[in-house]
Amino acid sequence: MSFTGHPGTLHPLARRSRISIGVLAMLASLHAHGQEAAPAAAAATATNGTAAAATAADGKAPESVVVVTGFRASLNSALNTKKNSDGIVDVIKAEDIAKFPDANLAESLQRVPGVALARGDGGEGKQITVRGLNAGFTRVRINGIEGVAATGASDINGSTNRGRGFDFSVFASELFNSLEVRKTSEADIEEGSLGATVDLRTARPFDFKGRTFSIGGQESHNSLSGKTQPRVTALLSDRWDTGYGKVGALLSAAYSKRRATEEGYEAVELLSASNDGGFCSPVGVAPQNPADSAVKGITATTCGTGMARATDPAAYNNVMGRKDNYGGTVANPAAGSGAFAPRIPRYRRSQTDYQRTGITNSYQWRNADSELNLDLMYGKFANKRYDNYIEAISFGRNLGSNGKPQTSILDANFDQNGSWDYGKFNGVDVRTEGLLDVYTTKFRQHVLSGSHRFSDTVKADFMAGNSNSNLNEPMRATVQFDAPNVDGFSWDFRNNRNVPALNFGIDVADPANFQFAPQDAAGNVRGMFVGRYLDTTNKLQTQAVNLHWELNDHLTSHFGLSSRKNIWTNYEIGNSANAVSLPAGVTMADISRQISGFGSSLGGTGVPSSWAAVDLPKFLGVVNTECHCDAVPGSQYNYLAQTNRRVEEDIDALYGMVDFNYDFANITWRGNVGVRGADTKATSTAMINVQGQLQPNTGTKKYRDWLPAFNLTAQLPKDVFLRFSAGKTLSRPEYTDLAPNATVSPISQSVSIGNPNLDPIRANTYDLQAEWYYAKNAMISLGHFRKDIKSFIQSVNERVPYNTLGLPNELLILNGCSLTGAPICQTLPTTEVNVSRKVNTAGGPLKGWEFNLQAPFSFLPGFWSNFGLLANATRVKSKITYITRVDNPATPANEQLTQVADFTGLSPRTHNLTLYYEDAKFSARVSAAHRSSYIYAVLGDVNGADYTMVDGSTNIDMSLSYNLTPQLRLSLEGQNLTDTPLRYGRDTQRNDTLLYVHSGRSFVLGLNYKY
Repeated sequence: MSFTGHPGTLHPLARRSRISIGVLAMLASLHAHGQEAAPAAAAATATNGTAAAATAADGKAPESVVVVTGFRASLNSALNTKKNSDGIVDVIKAEDIAKFPDANLAESLQRVPGVALARGDGGEGKQITVRGLNAGFTRVRINGIEGVAATGASDINGSTNRGRGFDFSVFASELFNSLEVRKTSEADIEEGSLGATVDLRTARPFDFKGRTFSIGGQESHNSLSGKTQPRVTALLSDRWDTGYGKVGALLSAAYSKRRATEEGYEAVELLSASNDGGFCSPVGVAPQNPADSAVKGITATTCGTGMARATDPAAYNNVMGRKDNYGGTVANPAAGSGAFAPRIPRYRRSQTDYQRTGITNSYQWRNADSELNLDLMYGKFANKRYDNYIEAISFGRNLGSNGKPQTSILDANFDQNGSWDYGKFNGVDVRTEGLLDVYTTKFRQHVLSGSHRFSDTVKADFMAGNSNSNLNEPMRATVQFDAPNVDGFSWDFRNNRNVPALNFGIDVADPANFQFAPQDAAGNVRGMFVGRYLDTTNKLQTQAVNLHWELNDHLTSHFGLSSRKNIWTNYEIGNSANAVSLPAGVTMADISRQISGFGSSLGGTGVPSSWAAVDLPKFLGVVNTECHCDAVPGSQYNYLAQTNRRVEEDIDALYGMVDFNYDFANITWRGNVGVRGADTKATSTAMINVQGQLQPNTGTKKYRDWLPAFNLTAQLPKDVFLRFSAGKTLSRPEYTDLAPNATVSPISQSVSIGNPNLDPIRANTYDLQAEWYYAKNAMISLGHFRKDIKSFIQSVNERVPYNTLGLPNELLILNGCSLTGAPICQTLPTTEVNVSRKVNTAGGPLKGWEFNLQAPFSFLPGFWSNFGLLANATRVKSKITYITRVDNPATPANEQLTQVADFTGLSPRTHNLTLYYEDAKFSARVSAAHRSSYIYAVLGDVNGADYTMVDGSTNIDMSLSYNLTPQLRLSLEGQNLTDTPLRYGRDTQRNDTLLYVHSGRSFVLGLNYKY
């Protein structure tokens, strides 16, 4: 096998191979030590093979347990839980007190078959997809109560999570001791998940034998940020026997600081050369573009004041001669419609400083027949993210902003795939931009649960609690300095398709080359500022009661009632304006700083190592655009344009279920069958601007679902298990899609509106899986799954009468027109308008295969018996019909264009591999997690691109630990050892780079003491 790449770089596969070989070599060097320790390791495994959080086979909580210690013991414990389950469940257990297998819960989850990880800013695991279904289809419960946790993000990653998707980065992994991924449904499990239900559980005092104390300290270091920062964890638990029963109390806490840094390139968007009025035509080319304008200084020889038109038309003709009919939807393509340029080609450095704090508190009481549990949890994830860009902004501006029509093309080259890989230009506006995003997520939860056994055959339990998650962003400030009309700007992808060389035509490190001043008479923008305040809250309340009646040795019936209320609120308000005048005597050097040491690891040539950047504290000390007051024109919040919306879901449910367990034909048959009924009422409200007054717009949706579920496990000879599951499931619409906020344009007769009448996404699901527990603590399995998804939710355009939308007629009144008299309004209540909104559309099938292997090498002699292997692989296919365009909606034909593709976020192939070693004192493992490329957005070629894709990636992590004494453990962890980048590409043929960033390698050195 040969490896090729850029000179001086190592091919990714070669890097991964060297890392893997290095770890294995390290393990082999311990041969002598391992031979001496093997007997002790076997004894340790025998002693510690019971899970702290495991449930006994008869469903009763164990009276006393032994804490799991070691990676191998955690695997064994998880395997026992999986083996005794009725449905298809994957489990991860903590290795030790306050010691999860990975630094981040999401990164642990990616070891589960069918789970793929989506990373957030700084490369840390954020959200998951399960069997190809994204985070919005996965429910997460903490201590039995559903929770939603959202954080902010950079613009390219969606800016803010406002939906149901759970951000695992909010919580420290040390707070949890077990994690379960339930892939099949049961009648007693709350509905709402189409992908999986993920259960997280914090530690309780009865998980431990007696008084338990653990404290740990770590120092983390990232190769890109160069920062070393602390991480501290502690747990104290005790239990007592009293005259009133057994009592226990537990307190745990975790705190960490981290600086995450990202560097890379962004195109922001890819637009055709015909967009925004095209480019400035050379002298003598007809038709002349743009047309003469005395105000802007445009003539037959100039593109603007002091901006000469190009004299050689070759490059211009090369670009504008390329045409694209956009999938056959355009009869006469515009000149340049087939040449695609980055909208804002730019470099970015993001630096996020966060502090993560978590506290859990648990109390338990138990006697012979009853038990009470009180679980309390608090989490705080505080962030300050600094984004700095150096960019060219002309390619996304029209003539009104003195943009692309005043830019001349001097040179252009296209590769064999039609990608515009080199361009040189005059008249380009260059910008340095700084953004400070301050946001904090706070999560609070309390859960009271309990049970009572009335007799040997009748038992009842209850649970009541709530979770409250609040994402507050008091400040999102953006300030931009501009250098208008620069000559000699170029981009060049010819040496590196991921990170181009951007020549800005000026010394971008010199702040004197930029301006922050009001727009000039010719229309040149010379700086801007933007601000935003955001608050998003999720409140979820649950009350549930269940009755369990053991009918005989083979049948147990279960009945339950539950009431849930989910309240989502979202408030956003902003401001934006062109620059104002700086006070006399203030220079650009006074309000700027230098970004230095940039780009050395990006692999591109011609990347500037430094540039003059906005120094936001200094700038605000001079021009306080964050005062949002009249003293700074344009800083005032636009209250009439605010986003103010709320969705309240009331869900009442009941279920009946029977567990069965029979022996027939030398086979044990067990499982459950039942049905769940759920009534949902969703009330959605949004404030809309009606003639200068904010008024509520409200919609209500009610629906009832009956959801049968069947799970069957056949325990065959030789520890072979055959499982079959079938059921109906649903996933409720996103809150942002339900909220009926509306934007009405009477002139264009168009409306953009939320849809409070959306139905949930429903599906019939089927699973068949075979598991062979072929040796002690070993398993191999193969499974097939299918989901027949009955509907999907996506944006469409359609023409309907305005008066069917439930909006006030006053929104149609513009410039003093009348709905009944003269002058008559252009759009009337009976007028058909073009409506853009989310609707339920046809779904499609999703199916795939899962393979899983857990193989300790205990059959090998001596030292080698301490090794083990974990491996899994998943293949998924889906067919969803996406509506990409309603072609020419003003005509009677109203042709609807569609495209069949995978679910967005679905990687057709994922696989994970972990090789580990463990003896009585030493433990080591190296893990690789791979997901293939996936669709980020379906575009349908209506604007010259079929998809936005995310490149496939492989992340390699490692972990080492050594027990200095039975109570003291030294550990070293490494994450993202190959510094795997994140890349978005646009269009499968051209594969233009939309985003390329990397975040460096992270290492964590720790010391933990327990007794």
